[in-house]
Amino acid sequence: MFSNDRARRALWSLAFVGLTPATLLAADSVLISPSVSPPVEPAAATGPLERAPSPVTEALRRAWQRSPALQAAEAKLAAAEARAVSAARPIYNPDLELTAENADVDTRSVGISQTIDWSGKRRARSDAAAAQTRAAQAEREQVRQRVALQWLGGFSAYRVACEQVDLGARRVAVLERFAALAQRRLAAGDIAPLESDLAELALQEAGAQQAGLLADRAKAHQVFAVIAGDDAARLPELPRRLPPQATLPLAPATLDALPALRQAVAEVDAADARIGVAERDRRPDPTLSLTGGRVTNGPVSDKVIGIDVRIPLFVRNDYSPDVGAARAAADEAAATLHERRLFAVAEAEQAATSYNALRDAWQTWERSRAASADDRAALLQRLWETGELSTADYLVQLKQSIDTELSATSLRARAWQAFADWLAASGGLDRWLGLEGSAP
Repeated sequence: MFSNDRARRALWSLAFVGLTPATLLAADSVLISPSVSPPVEPAAATGPLERAPSPVTEALRRAWQRSPALQAAEAKLAAAEARAVSAARPIYNPDLELTAENADVDTRSVGISQTIDWSGKRRARSDAAAAQTRAAQAEREQVRQRVALQWLGGFSAYRVACEQVDLGARRVAVLERFAALAQRRLAAGDIAPLESDLAELALQEAGAQQAGLLADRAKAHQVFAVIAGDDAARLPELPRRLPPQATLPLAPATLDALPALRQAVAEVDAADARIGVAERDRRPDPTLSLTGGRVTNGPVSDKVIGIDVRIPLFVRNDYSPDVGAARAAADEAAATLHERRLFAVAEAEQAATSYNALRDAWQTWERSRAASADDRAALLQRLWETGELSTADYLVQLKQSIDTELSATSLRARAWQAFADWLAASGGLDRWLGLEGSAP
């Protein structure tokens, strides 16, 4: 037992500022013997996490392969590519005409006609289809990115939920031992019945909280399993080290390379090309026909050759409203591009600010010299056993300790989710995954 206030203050200093952080995933026996806790290496000792762990990259590849949303985007791109091939081919096919007539004058003839793309409709349609293909490619990249962000968010939420369940289980184990010890001390007359009741109530509360943590983990697993499939049960641990800080402003080339902006630019190009299509549709294309045959009138038979030129007259409908609609659609696409550019800049600023703040808070926690929940629980128990702490004080301090650790794990999950948002806002997903220049 401590003999004076000075010794008591020294012990409390050890409890809250003098111990090295220990891992949250230590064995349950650590709560009894904190000296065997394996130390956690600080984040600063190993540097930032520049690239994603390879198991994460491979698991994400598998998620892409089975994603229905990405499969739909791939099919849409394939359709756009097929339409581009079709648009690049000639618009008009030749017509073959055979004529046979028996009358006073018998006629036998064969002819061929061809409409000529005099106004350049084929080129205009090809340009529009090519731009639409680029838009579909950028949309595919957006879907691919969205699936990755959902996967990363679900991965971090599920892993943190697992850590919190482990921490809650250790809390229940500590309070079970504490309640049992309180019962023995009550039987020996060392404590009052009220203190034993407090220990039992704390154990019941911990059990209820553990049920809530288990429910949260089940929900996180369900959400993640929709994206990850069978991978949810065999993924690596969530890295404690966070990637480097987000840097602003984004370079113009980086901003222009974002899938959302590339899609908007392609849609502007497609809308401009459709103006050309509409204008050329107003121009008539001539049709040339060449006919050859024989005309028989009694004993006289003559060969005949005919040339025919037909030009449609756009009198009843000159298609001018179609041009106006195409110009309005182009204006809409240009305004959408401007809006997306403004949104991309604002999103990058928000994502960078959020990630850097959460990253700094997590690193501050990692560098702090506060003892782990395991160490503090063991120390608090010793203080209670020696009479330095009342049962109520012990339970309050233990609850604060566990709640702090739970908050820290939630902070790490939020930091990883904010990093995923930054990857989306900065276009750095492939670079972080090490997939630059490779097929998804």
